[in-house]
Amino acid sequence: MQLLVPGGLALLLLAVPILLLYMLKLRRKPAQVSSILLWQQILRDRQANTPWQKLKRNLLLFLQLFILAALTMAFARPAVLTPAVASGAVIVLLDGSASMHATDVAPNRFEAARRAVGTLIENLPDDSRLTLILVRNTPQTLIAAENDKALLRQALASARPTPTSADWQAAFALATAAARNASEPVIVIVSDGGLPTTGLPALPGEVRYVPVGVAQDNLAISALALRGGQLFAEVSNYSSTSHTVLLSISEITAQETALRYARQLEIPPGEQRNITLENIISNGGIYQAQITSPQATTPPDALQLDDTAFAIDRETATRRVLLVSKGNLYLEQLLAALPGIRPFRALSDELPAERFDLYLFDGLYPPQLPPGALLFVNPPPNPLFAPGSPFQPAEMRLREHPLTRYVDWSNVHILQANAATLPNWAETLIEADGRPLVFAGETEGRRIAAVMFDLRQSDLPLQVAYPILFSNLIDYLVPPTAFDASQSLHPGESLTLVPPPGTQQVTVAAPSGKLHTFLSSDASLTFTATEEIGYYAINFLSNESNRVEYFAVNLFDPDESDIRPRSSLQIGQKVIPPAATERTGLRELWPWLVGLALLVLLLEWMVYHRREYSVFRKRY
Repeated sequence: MQLLVPGGLALLLLAVPILLLYMLKLRRKPAQVSSILLWQQILRDRQANTPWQKLKRNLLLFLQLFILAALTMAFARPAVLTPAVASGAVIVLLDGSASMHATDVAPNRFEAARRAVGTLIENLPDDSRLTLILVRNTPQTLIAAENDKALLRQALASARPTPTSADWQAAFALATAAARNASEPVIVIVSDGGLPTTGLPALPGEVRYVPVGVAQDNLAISALALRGGQLFAEVSNYSSTSHTVLLSISEITAQETALRYARQLEIPPGEQRNITLENIISNGGIYQAQITSPQATTPPDALQLDDTAFAIDRETATRRVLLVSKGNLYLEQLLAALPGIRPFRALSDELPAERFDLYLFDGLYPPQLPPGALLFVNPPPNPLFAPGSPFQPAEMRLREHPLTRYVDWSNVHILQANAATLPNWAETLIEADGRPLVFAGETEGRRIAAVMFDLRQSDLPLQVAYPILFSNLIDYLVPPTAFDASQSLHPGESLTLVPPPGTQQVTVAAPSGKLHTFLSSDASLTFTATEEIGYYAINFLSNESNRVEYFAVNLFDPDESDIRPRSSLQIGQKVIPPAATERTGLRELWPWLVGLALLVLLLEWMVYHRREYSVFRKRY
């Protein structure tokens, strides 16, 4: 033990006045008494009040001296050396990714990591400050540069793991920013070691690694896809020994869950086994693949998040497109040839009462815009954007954009186009002489695209770019489905929803049953609450119908499924071995001494008042 303020021991000199107060007594005046029976009592009183007499044993004196000694030692700030992983400016990166759900340590790896961080907090010296960063798909700083252990424990208790991958690049950026204003920072990584082996930048200061986990065996469904009437499933063995598992495929409907396939697979270490099911009838079903142990009473491995996967058999909806034109054979043939399109035609701007998914106006603009997506070809003046005077395009340029993918514009020639002022809601896809030739965007809850020339004054309909460009535009304006999730999403990945025309409300039901509700005021919505593994149901609600579509979220992440704890980390050019507790911190004892002094003070108060009460009872 050592004293941080040894000069505080000088307060022990206050014991001298306390002793003097007990050695010096008040002198009483002589008094006459009516009876010598009182002389004996007077003699005892005189002896008791005689100054500079020998001290006698007195409990109150001992208690008061003890209180003084405890407070003096507290002022001197005694401290003992304690083992600690880090001290000073400490930055902790707590792994909260999917692999931390493994149950090889009780109750799981994340709770074991939480206990390790809790021990670090308890052993943190009083002059140290700790920053806690939870590492997941979006890293989060839970508390920054704090030395209040109660607040640190509270922040640690709020940490929750997610079934997502960890963005270590972003976590390192947060740690670097936290260490920027600290002198000699110490960064502690508490993880099972599932960090990328390459590409991680160096960290400032000293880096320490606290490993978590013991198991090395894990099997996972690494792929599950349904396409063209075929179901493909793959199981990977990430362990160093051979394993036998039972793979089962089930179809989930509103009425039941029916087993469609079951097979026992022997998978060598580090290899995969796959199966393909043929002749899957497309009926919009949900298929579940699951691996279990041949002994049904035990789980196949320590990580269960990747033991189940889902695939959705999605039906592509037919889109109803109304062509409003005075006659354009090129557009009529195009709509008839595109898959998933059911074309209709109107010969004037008088629109039918029924609703369509897309309205294609060729050289016309209606008196009143219908609801839904709009595609203009050679548009006249209108309130949405301002066409200008005609010009002859000389130099045309195709911009990099998803809507211009696979479009070859090098052989396209245009005799005449209309100049236009690009509206603030649109993006230019193709430009000519610095002016927008084809543009698209979203405004007032609808998607709009415009082609600023007459197809009959160009050779575009004779080029391969013609069907590709218009197919891209139509798929953007009215997607074949309300969202693009032909492949399953990874946990935490966002999904863009394009509600069908007339949708008033969108409700998403997560695998746990939690509901997320959106009002369909925009042409598209972004759904981000995809951290649960399983299948989600999206309900598009309108006055006329209720349409339901599904998408799946699966782990499918080799870095997370490979749960083998790493013996060291490669960060920058350094190899970080597991941390040891050879560092020593100082744990100050003054709070305990102050508490002990208060407790003894309470005891002294009780003894004093009890003695006074006894004297009072004897006298009266």
